[in-house]
Amino acid sequence: MDRISSKNDSGGADFGIIIRNSQVIFKKASSASFTLIGTSKQINTESRQLLDPNWDFTQIGVGGLDHEFNIIFRRAFSSRIFPPEIVDELGLKHVRGILLYGPPGTGKTLLARQIGKMLNSREPKIINGPEVLNKFVGESEANIRKLFEDAEEEQRLKGVHSSLHLIIFDEIDAICKQRGQHNKGTAVHDTVVNQLLSKIDGVNQLNNILIIGMTNRKDLIDSALLRPGRFEIQLEIGLPDKDGRVQILSIHTDRLKKSKKLSQNVDLLSIADSTKNFSGAELEGLVRAATTTAMNRLVKLENGKVSTSNVGDNYENFMLFQDDFLHALKYDIKPAFGVNLDDEIHLNKYLSNGIVVWSNSVQNTLEKLDLMINQTRNGHLISPVSVLIEGDDGAGKTALGINLALKSKFPLVKLCSPDDMIGMNEYDKCNYITKLFSDLGKSNLSCVVIDNIERIVDYVAVGPRFSNSVLQTLFVLIKQKTEANKKLLIACTTSSLRVLDAMEFSKIFTTIIHVPNIETAEHMNFILNHYQLFTESEISDIVNGLRG
Repeated sequence: MDRISSKNDSGGADFGIIIRNSQVIFKKASSASFTLIGTSKQINTESRQLLDPNWDFTQIGVGGLDHEFNIIFRRAFSSRIFPPEIVDELGLKHVRGILLYGPPGTGKTLLARQIGKMLNSREPKIINGPEVLNKFVGESEANIRKLFEDAEEEQRLKGVHSSLHLIIFDEIDAICKQRGQHNKGTAVHDTVVNQLLSKIDGVNQLNNILIIGMTNRKDLIDSALLRPGRFEIQLEIGLPDKDGRVQILSIHTDRLKKSKKLSQNVDLLSIADSTKNFSGAELEGLVRAATTTAMNRLVKLENGKVSTSNVGDNYENFMLFQDDFLHALKYDIKPAFGVNLDDEIHLNKYLSNGIVVWSNSVQNTLEKLDLMINQTRNGHLISPVSVLIEGDDGAGKTALGINLALKSKFPLVKLCSPDDMIGMNEYDKCNYITKLFSDLGKSNLSCVVIDNIERIVDYVAVGPRFSNSVLQTLFVLIKQKTEANKKLLIACTTSSLRVLDAMEFSKIFTTIIHVPNIETAEHMNFILNHYQLFTESEISDIVNGLRG
């Protein structure tokens, strides 16, 4: 037979000659209802295109998350790029769950959305956690089952050749709370979690699904969901660093640059330096606020009415300047995890009388506190750095602690005071302090001043009595090690060092600094002359009276 084969319209052969070295390769059509079992020596690598070939990674639009994206790609997608025959031969199971957690506005939802766009998979199912819940018995569990029906059917028909099914859960903590903690109601969350566990990693395991969950509160999620085989990849999407902030600002000012409405004097590096602890959403809001500030220059008030008649004429001269960003930064956008103008005003109230260096002992105290700042900023072995500032009432301990916090210039500074806990019971205080330390962990550099610590633990000399729950909470959180890239400075003040020694609480601090009282008449003379509240003759009489 001379003619070997003829090609049909689809590019295959209608007939041909089979000889000793011929290879017969069976391929399953996408519409076929059967499954081929076995592997071929010749593997078609082109049939496994997980990533959209037209996807441009330079236009992903996610700034400051390059490291996180690389981890997701390596752990979750690299195995899926290989042909299913190789994956099956290796006995490999794909990663089926990714959990993205971190502060609000850091790009969790944006990252998940872009992953859905870049994958050549089935249409992603995007659902908010609360949407799963239903007031009718069993409906919440049924909603979970419906999310997996398509994946189960396709895997049953196509096996390892099934396409990837992507399910994105936003606010997943709404349905995946810790089980067994519901004292009231029907505990519907427990059954929803059980249903989700059985679908992700139950008896009939699915290898063609990828679930991306997003939450601000990882601590609320049931621990069974966090083990390997379920939400195996857990990535914290934190606040962007300087390079990340520059990327985000570049993304949100890109259209302004292309339309030539961004002035040459706009320095994104300088803006990034001034926006420490800003999340991606806050940086986007900053660009938006600066743009509206510039647009406001085109609007005029005429006879008490807003006039926009000149907008069209002046639009050609419209330009966004550096001053517009500085105005938005000062008045419009404040970081959720940072020191803003209101915080500084509140903290500066404690320094209204200033700090008077009336002796060498005060100077030595200030130098020791400066050393704590440098140790926190430059140290790599000890974090957190904790200092206990102790002395008599009125010695200036709170002022020294606040001065330490403001002088540090750390991006995140917090004050924990008994004034903030008026009316709280022990449980509320523990939650308040725990959330405070959780917020401090969001920043790479942070400082907290815990003022009058014996009042926070409800110490009363008559009895004596104190709140052991609050004490143990402080004990654990102050002593708790921070993450490798996070640095924390803790300054506590007390007027009852003896009491803290008895509680064995003073042992947890890196150092203890004593704030001395005024000791001599010369010290009093220095202070009175500094404040100039009296005449020279009155000061002389006071000082002589002290000497006599």
